[in-house]
Amino acid sequence: MRIRCYIKIILFLWIALGVPSFQASALTPPLQDDLNSRNQKLYSLFRLSGLEDVLDNMESVLEISGTINEDALAPGQGAFAKRIMRHAYSHEKFYGVQKQSFLEDYKSQYVISAVQWYRSSLGKKILRLENESNNPDLRPEMDLFVEDLLNSPPSEERIFLIEKIERSLRVTEAGKSLYLGYVKLMYPFNKNNQGKRLGKMLRIFGESITEPIREIVLRGLLFSYRNLKDKELEKYVEFLNSKAGRWFSQTTLKGFSKGIKKNLFLAEKVQEDLIKEIETGGPEFPLLQEIALPGQRYLLIGRRDPFQPLVNDEGLVSLSKVSLNNKTRSFGDELKSIPPIALLVYDKIEDQYPKLYRELRYFERLINNREELEAMADDEYSNSINNYRDVLERAADIRMDESPLQIEYESLRMTGIIRKKTEVVAIFEVGSTGYAVRQGDRVGPFFGYVDEIQDEQIIVVEKFRNYLGTILTNQKVIEFFQSTTSEGDTNS
Repeated sequence: MRIRCYIKIILFLWIALGVPSFQASALTPPLQDDLNSRNQKLYSLFRLSGLEDVLDNMESVLEISGTINEDALAPGQGAFAKRIMRHAYSHEKFYGVQKQSFLEDYKSQYVISAVQWYRSSLGKKILRLENESNNPDLRPEMDLFVEDLLNSPPSEERIFLIEKIERSLRVTEAGKSLYLGYVKLMYPFNKNNQGKRLGKMLRIFGESITEPIREIVLRGLLFSYRNLKDKELEKYVEFLNSKAGRWFSQTTLKGFSKGIKKNLFLAEKVQEDLIKEIETGGPEFPLLQEIALPGQRYLLIGRRDPFQPLVNDEGLVSLSKVSLNNKTRSFGDELKSIPPIALLVYDKIEDQYPKLYRELRYFERLINNREELEAMADDEYSNSINNYRDVLERAADIRMDESPLQIEYESLRMTGIIRKKTEVVAIFEVGSTGYAVRQGDRVGPFFGYVDEIQDEQIIVVEKFRNYLGTILTNQKVIEFFQSTTSEGDTNS
């Protein structure tokens, strides 16, 4: 009893004298970074890694490419589209969207690892070389370098390293999304595409420009790293294939894609205002003067550029202006370019986002009712299309848990198949990591599932729901030691 009394007295004196208690942090794991700390760390990451200039760098890649496909973009239209996008959406807003993706998928340890890499001497050196290659003053040197590649190509080992870096950085995918945005904005101004359906045209161009853009990116990387040793590139590949490196690249692409989507949404409104201004005859064309270069202004309004001659070697210069496509009421075709929603995402929306689900169902019914659409006033129709576009954009932003295998098919490599008594397992490699894939597992960027594992290939089935509410099924074949070959899209 006396011992207990002594203990109570000691505890009372301990509290009364204000002796500090043990810190809770000694007994519990440290709290996650607060928002202010995250912002500071991401600011450092963006500054050190060059992410602040990601849009400028991608624009530079497309400028270097010139005209990849003249049916998609006529000469000069890429620059015109860029000016429309810059007019609609500031660099600061794009930067904000990019940063938001990193906040949404924030991984403190990955941020620290990425910052450490870009603070290293090799990280700084590589970033400096990448930035220098985007300098317009070095274009002549780059052109000579590319010409010399034909006469003295690099070793297979170096090409292999550059291809690994290109896949990991995912620059081709980012460049492709920006290029297709240009094509979309120039659609009403491009005589080669008049009469073609925009959605179908974008899908066709999306398939045809992937390899040309990839070749441009690879040549640019070879030029950027021309003074680096293979061992230095190996260290870079090691970082890019680490967990932190993969997180950094994937989050960068997600942020870039979201930024392009939001940019295009506002840029299309600028495009519509431009068309109205041109079709009504100006008279002063204030928006056109602000956005278009002098030569383009005269072409678009059908007037002669005073700095161009009236005749050339072929005779009189034509003054006919571009016939603009009026998309005021296309009864849903305005939405065809919006990618369909993966069915797995749609199911999640139904389960967890009832309000968004009801909005999707309402607009699906409306867009399929031609009589109701025809009866609407112009403003009501335009608002309905814009509201549905906003709903589809919000649905596309719903995040899902993803495995390391839910990436572009070009980055997947099937290296083996193991047959057991009760099942068949396919072995995949992503970077330097191996994965076992079974029937029903999710593979690819669109939440496809493994439907069948055959002797030398697996069949992946992707299911989507488009803006009409139609279920679309796409089948992908992943072959042994190859990326993918598409079997085409089939509606069911």
